[in-house]
Amino acid sequence: QCRGAKALAKKIRCAGAVFIGNHSAVALGDYLSGPSHTLPTGGAGRAFAGLRVEDFVKRVSVVEYGAAAVQKSARTVGLLARLERLDAHADSVETRLS
Repeated sequence: QCRGAKALAKKIRCAGAVFIGNHSAVALGDYLSGPSHTLPTGGAGRAFAGLRVEDFVKRVSVVEYGAAAVQKSARTVGLLARLERLDAHADSVETRLS
C-alpha cells in the first residue's frame, strides 16, 4: 500500500496481479475477482495448450475493491479460505471490515 498506487501499478511489468487500496486483499483475487497472483513455474507447458499470440503478451491484472464490495463478499471469501485452511487469507478479508 502506498500513495499513488494506480500510477505505480502502470509501471509494474512482472506480476501475476497487483492489488490496490486498503480493501483489496489477495484472498479476494483468489476467490472472487479471478486473476492469479501466482506466476507459473518450470514445467508449466504440461498444463497448457500450444502457443498462441496471447502467450507473447505480458499481462498484469490490477485489482481494486471498495469497502461496499468487500462488505458484500467477505463472508463468502472467508468461508472458502477457511475451508482450504488458509486462515490468513480469511483474516486478510475480515480485517478490512473493521
